[in-house]
Amino acid sequence: ILIMLLFETVLSYLRRILTQVATTRIYGRLNLYIVERLLKLPMDYFEHNPTGRILGKLGQIEQIRYFLTGQLFGTLLDAVPLIGLIPAMLILEWHLALLAFALAGIIFVVVMAFLKPLSRLHRQVVIAEQAKGSHLVETIYGIRTVKSLALEGRRRREWDGRVATATAARHAFGLMANYPQTLSLPFERLIYSGCMVVGAYMVLATPGTIKLGSTLTPGVLVAFAMLSMRLAQPLLRFAHLQMDLAEVRGAIGEVASVMNVAPEEARTDGLRLPIKGEVSFKDVRFRYSPGAPYALEEVSFTVPAGTMLGIMGRSGSGKTTVTRLLQRLNTSYEGMIKIDGMDLREIDLMHLRTHIGIVPQENFLFSGTIRENIAMAKPDANFSDVVRAAQLCGAEEFIERLPRGYDTVLEEGATNLSGGQRQRLALARALLIDPPVLVLDEATSALDAESEAIVNANLKRMAKGRTVLSISHRLSMLVECDAILVLERGKVYDLGTHEELLRRCDIYKHMWYQQNRHIDPRASDTPLVVSRGAAR
Repeated sequence: ILIMLLFETVLSYLRRILTQVATTRIYGRLNLYIVERLLKLPMDYFEHNPTGRILGKLGQIEQIRYFLTGQLFGTLLDAVPLIGLIPAMLILEWHLALLAFALAGIIFVVVMAFLKPLSRLHRQVVIAEQAKGSHLVETIYGIRTVKSLALEGRRRREWDGRVATATAARHAFGLMANYPQTLSLPFERLIYSGCMVVGAYMVLATPGTIKLGSTLTPGVLVAFAMLSMRLAQPLLRFAHLQMDLAEVRGAIGEVASVMNVAPEEARTDGLRLPIKGEVSFKDVRFRYSPGAPYALEEVSFTVPAGTMLGIMGRSGSGKTTVTRLLQRLNTSYEGMIKIDGMDLREIDLMHLRTHIGIVPQENFLFSGTIRENIAMAKPDANFSDVVRAAQLCGAEEFIERLPRGYDTVLEEGATNLSGGQRQRLALARALLIDPPVLVLDEATSALDAESEAIVNANLKRMAKGRTVLSISHRLSMLVECDAILVLERGKVYDLGTHEELLRRCDIYKHMWYQQNRHIDPRASDTPLVVSRGAAR
């Protein structure tokens, strides 16, 4: 008994150590794998799937981890003693051993019979939980709009409906899971008590004692009963493992729907030549989905290296689509896009994006200090580089007024800064890497008149030595451009300088006088009519 106690103590300690090591390794590797795959997914996936749904799918990884480290790993460890238990039971009394195995088999069949119904109900639980999580993330993300429009009551009612659906799905799953547990319980108890009853009958019905192995003695019966208790646990865990597997299959399917999405083509073996900045589009056609109209249709233009191209047009004309294709956020386009004569598809993706500075219409700042945000794309940048980038875009004037200057910590979403201040920091972040190609997508849309004047005054300094594509509804930002591209319904409507477009382009002229009523107030009142044959 002392030897058994010592052996069990040591074995239990080693088992817990082994389980902890396996759990830690699996936890770490799963999390590393998820983020690695997530960062490689194409932009299309994030635009077509709500954040809450993606988080809900990836949240199922915790159930997979628990299954691997808890149920599966524990069951495999419990199964190790079966290597010795099964032969020992067959040697002691093979009739009772077959009885115990048959009872365990019945439990296995009962559990297997409920696998499909449980899997179907678990899928409904997952879908309901995803809808609930997506609604909550959307509410938190848009809480400013919710408060502004007094939508608390409506969002609460929608949340109540989703909670009710999720609760009903979980309740139905729990009721179904109760059946196999209830039906298998009698057979689980019979593995010990049934063998004991049958064995006792065999002992009492046997007159005298014959050789061990041909019949049953009280001592052998007690030994067999003890072994059957040890046999029941791993066999039952194997049976219930199938039921757990039905649940984890649904979780694996949800995680796989994210992890198995084809990653964007990085072309790590692609070209890594120095980029000077000449950009050319030739007969480019693109649409966001097969049934959608073309966002760009037969678009052709060339931007010589070191020049500035302005892009304007009414909403939906394809201005931002041009910048998306230039960054290879979308790759399913027809035609040819080149940088310095190199096909965009042949360039290493990371090399391409690190040589294109982007200031999007909706910028995002990370948690951390102002200095860390400006230096985000170039962590090894020294402080003088950060200050110079801030000066170029006029951000230094408000940073110096902050109590901690460049060490000011930004709150989540940089809510402690105004929209214009956030946009200037995003501009400084793009300039810090000194990109040969700079894309400004409505970079001054959130700026006030004073801040916009500062950016405009520094625009020539920012553009010096690099190719600039400036998209803006404010035509005053485009006056100094070497050329201005006018887009209309995804087509090139006109291309020329500010003076040329004022003379011949009705769209440009109309928008210019609308924004500059003091020049010719009558022109802004003239309705704009674009003829079908006007595009050229």
